[in-house]
Amino acid sequence: MANFALSSTTVRSLKNALQDRFPSVKSAHLSEAIAVTAGFRTHAALLAYTKSTTAVPIVFLNDKPFVQRLHELGYPGIKPFAFSSVWLGATDVPEEARDLIARLLKLEEQPEGRYPVIHALRRQCATLFAKTFGIGYVEPSEDDKSLAKRLTRGVDHKACQPGWGNSINTNHPGLDFPGSDHQVRFYERLPLSNGKYVEYSTALVSMPYKGSFRIPELPAAQALAARVGWQYAELADWTWYSAHATTLILYRRTTTHEEMLNMWSTSFKRWLIENRSRLLKGANTDRRHVINDAIDCQHLPLDVQSWAEVRENYFKEFAPSMYHFEEEPMARAFKKVFDKWLSERAAT
Repeated sequence: MANFALSSTTVRSLKNALQDRFPSVKSAHLSEAIAVTAGFRTHAALLAYTKSTTAVPIVFLNDKPFVQRLHELGYPGIKPFAFSSVWLGATDVPEEARDLIARLLKLEEQPEGRYPVIHALRRQCATLFAKTFGIGYVEPSEDDKSLAKRLTRGVDHKACQPGWGNSINTNHPGLDFPGSDHQVRFYERLPLSNGKYVEYSTALVSMPYKGSFRIPELPAAQALAARVGWQYAELADWTWYSAHATTLILYRRTTTHEEMLNMWSTSFKRWLIENRSRLLKGANTDRRHVINDAIDCQHLPLDVQSWAEVRENYFKEFAPSMYHFEEEPMARAFKKVFDKWLSERAAT
């Protein structure tokens, strides 16, 4: 199962991926099966919906209605499959990963004295997983002196739902998915002009025990992922932490790294980080708080181009007082900094 932001663009992308997976199925029949999977009776109904609304609802893809519809359309040989692997752009578990997991299972039968080897093999699995799904690299074990800032999981503004701010505690704004256990974090880099870089969270893998109290929490995690614009996928065959006893949940950003790089290159966020010392020099208390908070906040959109967008896409959800009361001191301080960025960007 995987969550899916429903729009004409994503439907086309999904169909392209399914055509590669099922080349013998006619294009029109794939369209009908996709429609049923998305909760519509026919492809015509799905098409009418995507044309009539700008909303991008989240639906959960399940192979059962898809396979059943294709059986009805004359393809009895279509077998159940992992919808998540198709939509996420990955293949079945590669042989190399299966070999690593088999070795881990053997070592875990008598783990005493073997933990260094077990940890090394788990990291190999994580690295191979990252490569297969294109989610960056495994969280480094040592700090890099070139790392200027690390941003943890943040709202993906490309696919988040209205009201996402209700899911974020502004006092503790980390994005934590319920039911997570034995987590592995993945990152990508955003360059700075001084040769250093900012690291941001691209994905999270969770491997809870199948019979644990955490499993009933997964529906809440699935719903949270949909609200904040992250993809959710169950990939049980990939689990490498006590593989006989756990399952694997992948949470990953909807926005691709290429899209993040494009937004980053001219973003307000990058300007703040690169000019932090200059901006803080002589700044009053409110302005210092605004600068530091905007730099630290993982939920600040990278693509805002106007003050109206900042208010609508950020303050309205994350800091309502600064949205409703534009004369509030922190809102005024934020606007002054933002206007300075706009002025300097126009000048260059």
